[in-house]
Formats: sequence, structure tokens, C-alpha cells
Amino acid sequence: MGNQAKFIADGMLGKIARWLRLMGYDVEYSKDISDNHLIDRARSSNRVLLTKDFELYRRARLKGVQAVYLRGSCLEEDLAQLARLNYITLKVDLKRTRCPLCNGSLREIGRFEAAKYVSPEIVEVHERFWICSKCGKVYWIGKHWISIQERLHEARKLLSSSNSR
Repeated sequence: MGNQAKFIADGMLGKIARWLRLMGYDVEYSKDISDNHLIDRARSSNRVLLTKDFELYRRARLKGVQAVYLRGSCLEEDLAQLARLNYITLKVDLKRTRCPLCNGSLREIGRFEAAKYVSPEIVEVHERFWICSKCGKVYWIGKHWISIQERLHEARKLLSSSNSR
């Protein structure tokens, strides 16, 4: 897609919302939003509605809302489906990564500033840090980075196998 898609995820999709944010996508998510509000919010903010609820998907489409009915049985399958539909690219874009918890934008900070928020051991070992403009959480590339890359690699494998059929 030329313009990067913005999403709104239903209450069952907290995990995919966090992953999409990590990958750099703007994703609204709350466990406590009614289906009608989700549809209205998707329409008014020009967001793609993500759901595993077929009835919600059907209602959204009938109201002219862009929606994706996620059929995967795991995160990697759902990410591959979104990539197949050209909504996302299966990579983390550190320049666009958003806070996985609150969807706030992240800005890179230096070690000196990071030392105000994280332990000296973390500052000593890591070079790059980001802070959320909304909730103040600090992030860095730690051991979990390998797991993130592995899961995205699995999603890319699923995507390429489905494209070769």
C-alpha cells in the first residue's frame, strides 16, 4: 500500500496489536470497545478493522468499512495473511516502531537519558534506547530481539509458501 495502513483491532487481538505496533503500524486497541464502536471508529478514522469474529467482519463490510477477517491459528499465520493482502511488510522498522503497550510514538534517547529509567547494567550492555512519548516506557534491543526476528521469519516462510501455490 502506498500510504501505511492504520488499524483498529477487536478485543481478541491484543497480541497482534502489540506486534503490529512493534513493526511500526498505528493500531488502536482496547478490550472494552463494543462492536458498534469499533465499526464507527474504523470508519471515522479510516482504519482497517482487524477481527477474528466473522459476524463483526460481515457487519463492518456491509457498512463500507475496510476489514480483515483473520483466519490464522497463530500469530505468524495472521501476520502472513496481512502481508499477503499488502497491508504490512514483515519486518520491524525501528524508525517507525510504536509503543507495544499504548501505541504512542517512540523517540530514540541516549544512554545518559536512558540511565534515568533503566538499571545501570542495562545501560552498560545496550547502545540504543527508545522512550514512549505517551506512557514513558523505555525500550532497547535485548535478548527478545532474536525471538522477534525468528517469528517474523516464520511468517515470511508462510507468506512465500502461500504465494507459490
